[in-house]
Amino acid sequence: MDIVVENVNCMLAARTPFYQKVIDRISLHIPAGQFVAMMGPTGSGKTTLGQMIGGLIPSHSGVIRIGPYRVNKKTDRRRLWKAIGFLFQFPEHQVLEDTVFTHIGAGLHRLGMRREWVSEQVKQAMEAVGLCYSQFKDLSPFQISGGELRRIALAGVLVAEPEILILDEPTAGLDSRERSRMLSYIKRIHDENKMTVIYITHRLEEALEYADRILVLDHGRLYADFHPCKIRDHWPRLERIGFVKTPLLRFIDALEKRAAEPLPESLYKEEQLMSFIANLSREDL
Repeated sequence: MDIVVENVNCMLAARTPFYQKVIDRISLHIPAGQFVAMMGPTGSGKTTLGQMIGGLIPSHSGVIRIGPYRVNKKTDRRRLWKAIGFLFQFPEHQVLEDTVFTHIGAGLHRLGMRREWVSEQVKQAMEAVGLCYSQFKDLSPFQISGGELRRIALAGVLVAEPEILILDEPTAGLDSRERSRMLSYIKRIHDENKMTVIYITHRLEEALEYADRILVLDHGRLYADFHPCKIRDHWPRLERIGFVKTPLLRFIDALEKRAAEPLPESLYKEEQLMSFIANLSREDL
């Protein structure tokens, strides 16, 4: 389902002295199946916009449509919640069940689904995030690592088979190994299921590596919207709002200064850069 946001506004503490406009006249279109990274400085409105798209926060004006449904309409919103999976930041803090199995399958059990069917759904969701069903299903959430617990929280969202996945900084607090593992599973799930992913992050290296498109918010407005290959074209504007170049981008800058001609736009991922350098080496030989 396509996501269409039309001239949306959102205010906090309206009609009080603490009034603040957190989303200011944003319009955008996210086609079904796209992997979008949503970025911006702290307080830019990226989490609020993600929650508005997910139907968790109402807009004060404007329209958000997902497929044939309007998020602002209560009856439509109930249908949409079945199609949208939302993973909050530090979701492991919300794990309340006594075993991994009961946490992941809790929502399906509340709907009265047969235990055999729920077990199969939980097994598939766990395997999708790289967790062995027989090894983890009966463990307490307090018996496993933080990275594994984060993946269990993701499995708890995936078990309902959403069409749209909204992730609010899912790698926050993880070490580099667990961040990479978490993102690789998210990307594989996106590719295999063709689901729409809205990935809210402050890590530019992750956005460049995994996203098809980068949306940047600043002071509640849509500041930039571009394909990752255009990162160098947008850099002067991004730098003005506090973006810092990744080590890879700094290396590309240094390489371009030594090159006889500009480097291709396609160089924004580590794998692409390594392939480019390998080809240069073969040409020299």
